[in-house]
Amino acid sequence: MLQIFPNLSTGEPMIKFKSKTYNHTFDPKTGYFEYWGKTKEDNPDLCPYGPTILDIEISSGKCIGCEFCYKSNGPSKESSNMSFELFTKIFDKLDRMVLTQIAFGLTTIDANPEMWSIFAYCRKHRIIPNYTCNGFNITEEVAKKTAAMCGAVAVSIIDKETSYGAIKTFISAGMAYINIHFLLCEETFNQSFMIMDDMKKDPRLAGLNALVFLQYKPKTGKSEKFTPIQSVEKYQKLVGYAEENKINIGFDSCSAPLYLKSIEKSPEFKKLSMFAEPCESGLFSAYINFKGEFFPCSFSEGIGNWSEGINILDYDSFYDIWDHTRVKEWRENLLKSSKNCKCDCQTVCRSCPIYEITPCKV
Repeated sequence: MLQIFPNLSTGEPMIKFKSKTYNHTFDPKTGYFEYWGKTKEDNPDLCPYGPTILDIEISSGKCIGCEFCYKSNGPSKESSNMSFELFTKIFDKLDRMVLTQIAFGLTTIDANPEMWSIFAYCRKHRIIPNYTCNGFNITEEVAKKTAAMCGAVAVSIIDKETSYGAIKTFISAGMAYINIHFLLCEETFNQSFMIMDDMKKDPRLAGLNALVFLQYKPKTGKSEKFTPIQSVEKYQKLVGYAEENKINIGFDSCSAPLYLKSIEKSPEFKKLSMFAEPCESGLFSAYINFKGEFFPCSFSEGIGNWSEGINILDYDSFYDIWDHTRVKEWRENLLKSSKNCKCDCQTVCRSCPIYEITPCKV
């Protein structure tokens, strides 16, 4: 059952989903999200009705060609887009009572001419669109449309001046939640401190929400030349620097094991661990590529049992995909990934089923 009620602090609408085994509250304005099971103390392993957040790729291929792109996009690759028609066919199969947000994957901001129509369709059905961009071609018009339609936007640091300029343009347009997405690996470790320093002194970043670290995974592509960070001490240094300088940071679910291990001995471990969401692919989230193929996450695409995705249009209901044998197998492997661990993080951690990036297992 879906309920809509006002936030007592802001007056903005809040959304609550209620069932016997899974419940959640979502604030479309701030992105605040909490979920529980039969009781508030019950922490469910998954949402049984479908993903609460989706990653959907709506453009692929031709772009500037970032050196860390795990999809090997670039100037010489043919451009491909998800059409508005295909998007609506997929969207209409979803359980929109549990889905809250869609994170859209782009190449360039103007690659898919139907992008704004796709965003509008999401908004029409109370789903919040978000996206990550490379900072190029972010005009005032783009920024204003983004501020009006999206809950949040992330800018990857490709070219510092371009990316920082894009952030300033988004802020000037009234965008409330702007993040920097930064690929963290051995080769970029020192640069992360430079960005945190910029957050303290560069006026273009005044109003930035957070610096979000993305754990590097060695997926085939141009990004193979990078090295995953597996040093707990290094990650502790990063987190400590942010805390000392009162800099807002975040991290993706892939980074959760490293973060949890870095705070394992902290007297505030129980409190801090609540801010870490370990891998949720196939449990609360999923990925759909521009062809309309389902994968547990974008990094599983083309790997092992997921060398091919599940074509969503082949099924009448998304429930049939969410309960598919291949998805259940992925889910079971993920949920048991830390069952035999002996560290203090065992009950709140899950290890990547594909890449050896969990610090205590490599």
